[in-house]
Amino acid sequence: MIFMGFLIVLSCALHAGDITSGTVVKTITAQQQSATSKITYAFYAVDRGNLPPYQQKINELISSAVPFRMSDEDAPQGISTVSEAFFREVLGTLEQRYQQYQTSATDVNEAPWVVIDSTVIQDQVRVFGKLTNLAQVVRFRYEFTGGAHGNSTTSVTYVSKDTGKELSFASDMISDLPTFEKIAEKYFRKIRKIPAKRSLKKAGYLFDQGFGLSENIILTNDAVTLIYNPYECAPYVMGEIRVSIPLKDVANFIRVSTATP
Repeated sequence: MIFMGFLIVLSCALHAGDITSGTVVKTITAQQQSATSKITYAFYAVDRGNLPPYQQKINELISSAVPFRMSDEDAPQGISTVSEAFFREVLGTLEQRYQQYQTSATDVNEAPWVVIDSTVIQDQVRVFGKLTNLAQVVRFRYEFTGGAHGNSTTSVTYVSKDTGKELSFASDMISDLPTFEKIAEKYFRKIRKIPAKRSLKKAGYLFDQGFGLSENIILTNDAVTLIYNPYECAPYVMGEIRVSIPLKDVANFIRVSTATP
């Protein structure tokens, strides 16, 4: 059984506190097939500088959320924080686990595993043109580690610049959740073309207890977008579902503080 792996790294480092971004690419060849994984990363540079609490928190969230780094045993010596080497190690772990799986399983002829991972840090979140005290991290990931098909997810995380704490959109950023949910359901039905009186469950959606907000919500300057990942509210075949609500329709229920000039 022959495995081949190739790694390409593209990056640009900035000063401490600035956002460092880059791309790590690795190709695994096995079973007469090739598959290329890619991590497009972003994190706050630590180079000889202390980061404010919110930037430290975001770096911690990014490092804990990467694929194929499930325990401290996977961490190489000397790499204790996010860095270019950290993400190279992540893809190295992917290849190692694929090799271990292939050599330990019986009669396995599985295509190489694949991870496509992308992180974007929005350090300045504006609402109606006003700068808020929020930082936003949006991550997309596609993984294939065997089975009938791969899986993709989009996740959105908010961190307060004032406290450095992770925020829940529903609990911390909405002042009137029941009313917000009613408006969100109206737009969900409109976009998905579901009559107001028809049961969402009978329409093929997985809302057993009635409509519910998505786990991940993006706040932009003029809209709030609900992101339902596959299986979250509908069968896999429906894919990711996005529902955008004009911010003007829910502005009275959005609770965010603005930055001090």
